[in-house]
This record gives sequence, C-alpha cells and structure tokens, in this order.
Amino acid sequence: MTTPPLLGDHSRGGRTRAREVVFRAVFEADLSHDDVLEVLELSLGRFRFTSDGRDFAVRLAQGVVAHREEADRLLSVLLENWALERVSTVARAILRVAIAEMLAVPETPVLVVLNEAVRLSNRYGEEGAGSFVNGILDAAARRIRPGSLGEAPAP
Repeated sequence: MTTPPLLGDHSRGGRTRAREVVFRAVFEADLSHDDVLEVLELSLGRFRFTSDGRDFAVRLAQGVVAHREEADRLLSVLLENWALERVSTVARAILRVAIAEMLAVPETPVLVVLNEAVRLSNRYGEEGAGSFVNGILDAAARRIRPGSLGEAPAP
C-alpha cells in the first residue's frame, strides 16, 4: 500500500501541511483499517511542522475520529443515490477531513476549509474530483454552519 506523495513545501509546516498529512493518514487508515491517530503519529515524525501546524494536525485528526459517524451520516444524505463506499478513497478521505474541520475547528472559516479540500482534490483525485468535493462540501457547510457562505440562514 502506498500513500500519495506530499505537495511541495509551500506551507512550511503550517496548517496547509497539517491538513495534507491528516488527509494522508485518513486515506491510509481507510485502506489499511488501522487507527487514524496511530497512522498520524507515525507520519508526524517524517515531516517538519511549525508548533501550530503539529498541534493543528493532532486536533484535526482527533476531530476526524470524534466526528466520523456524524460525517458519514451527513455524507450519506448529501450523496443522493450514491453510496459512500462507492466514492473514491481519496475523495472520501478529503470529505471526512473537511467535515471534521467544520465541526471540530469552528475558528477556521468555511471558505478556507472548502478551498483546501478542493486543492487536495485537484492534486490527488481523479479528473473532476475538485468540483465533486466542492459541491458536496458546499451543501455540508450550509447544514453544519448555516449562513457561513453568505447565504441567508433558514428561518
């Protein structure tokens, strides 16, 4: 089993790098059926992080674990007529990480979560993955954080 290679070091070990490493851990754990936090722990030693980046990676991975069932239930609703198991492993991992960030890290703006997820999807996913992930996460954001995308909250 191999995990996708990291993107260039444009983030210098901050939150962008942390999201990518957490995505890789979720991806690998999904394939190997290992614990996400254990996979992350092994990964953290291989990359340089700022102290904020490392702390954020751990917090985000803990959010993925804590909110996994909630995220999967939401994804099952949003993937109308499409089973979550049929979504590519890459897209599924990115969606789980992004939804966990919306739920567990409320200070991260929704647009940042969406942009980072689309960036990962365009880099690691198949053709059209970015648009697919963006559409699902847009709908998820409207449920998780109503009004966060500039729309009027439901009455």
